[in-house]
Amino acid sequence: MNPFLTIDYPIYVGEGLLDEAGALVKSRGRVFVITSTNLRERFGDRVAASFEPVADVITFEEGESRKTLATANDIITQLLDRGAKRDSMAIVVGGGMIGDTAGFAASIFLRGIDLVQVPTTLLAQVDSSIGGKVAVNHAKGKNLIGSFHPPRAVIVDTSVLASLPHREKLSGMFEALKGGVIGEAELFAMFERHEENIDEIVRRAIRVKASIVSRDEREADLRRLLNYGHTVAHGIEAAMNYEGITHGEAVAWGMIAANSIALKRGILPRDVAERVERVIRSYDPAPLPRSIDAEAIFNATEHDKKNTGNARVMVLPRAIGDCVIVSDVREDEVRDAIGSLL
Repeated sequence: MNPFLTIDYPIYVGEGLLDEAGALVKSRGRVFVITSTNLRERFGDRVAASFEPVADVITFEEGESRKTLATANDIITQLLDRGAKRDSMAIVVGGGMIGDTAGFAASIFLRGIDLVQVPTTLLAQVDSSIGGKVAVNHAKGKNLIGSFHPPRAVIVDTSVLASLPHREKLSGMFEALKGGVIGEAELFAMFERHEENIDEIVRRAIRVKASIVSRDEREADLRRLLNYGHTVAHGIEAAMNYEGITHGEAVAWGMIAANSIALKRGILPRDVAERVERVIRSYDPAPLPRSIDAEAIFNATEHDKKNTGNARVMVLPRAIGDCVIVSDVREDEVRDAIGSLL
């Protein structure tokens, strides 16, 4: 099977690819499938069975509260106990939390072993599995402990999305919608028309992200565009202790916050800001709780990885498909944007 796209590594997209993983990627040594306890029977064992001999399966408990150094250490311990070596390959099967955590463990185990991402949620398929960033959370913020570890391949099986719970599907839709605002007007228009051709949405969103990361592998400049909506989103997630809201929902509110700053700066026309917000709200992101602490959201944004020195860096839109990286966002602007959500 030919890849759908190739950047520094191939990206395969299609139906039924879980059972083809062993034919798509080859390992010099032993293969270890790493997945969650909940996903092993549904997805992990199928991927493991596609290899000859059948791959070892390592599991851990999922949930954002477990996206930690301790969990990565537990995965590494299991790799060591099962005899993994530097020529081994980790096949990570699951959503973004699983891909990030197990991918980070693979990136630091014996200074890094081969990694293949097999994302099983819409959010992971259109975003976190592409680009080679892996990380775990710190008490002060999301994804503050991580590395760049490009995969050997990414295998996207779109048939698994049929079993996604509605809210998990929406989480990925908001991240894909973000891709439309930053890079492809037609992708945004699909959401505006509520066209739910998931296969086409996945392919278009992957193209947007792949186009950006292929030109900026280590997030020096252009790749920061992918963080549109994420400054305030990460603050929301931290303020809520990563509970009660999906990542995509937080990004939805974060996009609205970023738009309010762009609008007040005069770089985003009001009709465009209203158009984006109208589409976001039409997909019903979970409302922010009245008890959420605006100051806790703001404090978490101070640890945003995009910030450099004393500068607060945010991605602001100018039009559908056109965003700009702004490095001088003021504290009062961020506070006002958070306040506009509450």
